[in-house]
Amino acid sequence: MKKLILLVVAGASLNAAATEKVAYGEDNRIDVVDSRNNFRKNLAKSTATQIPNKNLTLSEDGQKYALANTTLADFMPRLSWGTPLCEGEKFGKQLAIGNCSGFLVGDKYLVTAGHCMTSQDDCDGSKWAFDYKKGEVEDLEMEASKIYSCKTIIKQDLNGSTQMDYALIELDRAVTDREPLKYRKEGEIKVGEGVVVIGSPSGLPLKIAGDSTVQSNDTESHFSADLDTFGGNSGSAVFNATSGEVEGILVRGAKDYATVTRTKEDGSSYRCMTVNFCEDGVSGYSCGGEDVTKITNVGIEEAIQSFEAQATATETEAPAVVLTDVPGAEDIVNP
Repeated sequence: MKKLILLVVAGASLNAAATEKVAYGEDNRIDVVDSRNNFRKNLAKSTATQIPNKNLTLSEDGQKYALANTTLADFMPRLSWGTPLCEGEKFGKQLAIGNCSGFLVGDKYLVTAGHCMTSQDDCDGSKWAFDYKKGEVEDLEMEASKIYSCKTIIKQDLNGSTQMDYALIELDRAVTDREPLKYRKEGEIKVGEGVVVIGSPSGLPLKIAGDSTVQSNDTESHFSADLDTFGGNSGSAVFNATSGEVEGILVRGAKDYATVTRTKEDGSSYRCMTVNFCEDGVSGYSCGGEDVTKITNVGIEEAIQSFEAQATATETEAPAVVLTDVPGAEDIVNP
């Protein structure tokens, strides 16, 4: 198996840019529609892609969003200081307009990586699209009903010392046509157990990547696996391959792309970017494995309960009463 990593993805700001990730052995990424595993296809329904507002244009009737026509090949030179994507590179002709990934954990609650949601500006600057996948986006349009705004950040942690990296956000409305994902609430996955990731590597339409295992799990904050992930996978749910429960959030990893020299048909050579393949598995700096924040660190249920309790308390507070039957009383507020 191998891993891929992008320093930045289409439309991403440097602040929210997903940290590097990579491919181990063979590149196991496949489009959702090409998967033969119906269970994993169903998990993909609850996976969303963060798309910067500048890559979305709402139609006059409010029914659809037009998608920016930017492919991975188009955007690669901006990611690599002018170096193009190598000809024939996997998924090079697909759209690459996403930033991070996320997944549904409640009717209107979504989890992603902490570095994807560092401030309310990050929340306001992008939308979250479900069904951003092959077979749905080729006409450069998506139904507005599948795209949600971020309303507020409920809980977020991005700490270099503890290596925590997660965020829980509230969407602008409830998601009614798909189910929240099930996630681990106690304990932890063991080294050697299989894992699967679903998200938008390099901002591409949703991909499923499996045939991976937990390589190490000796810290409180995260475990590491040989997942084939890229920058846009930040925030992706990492699933237990057996149970289908979310084990964690993909947050960082090895180098995504490498610069190589290729020869054209006319004999001339050129430098280009290709997927960083870790043929020997997890080893060394550029192939050190992909880090996954343990989902148990987020405290999802407690955070949502506290958030909803505060919202209810605010809504039920008695409004101020203004007295208007006494001259000058319009300036007096009776609490």
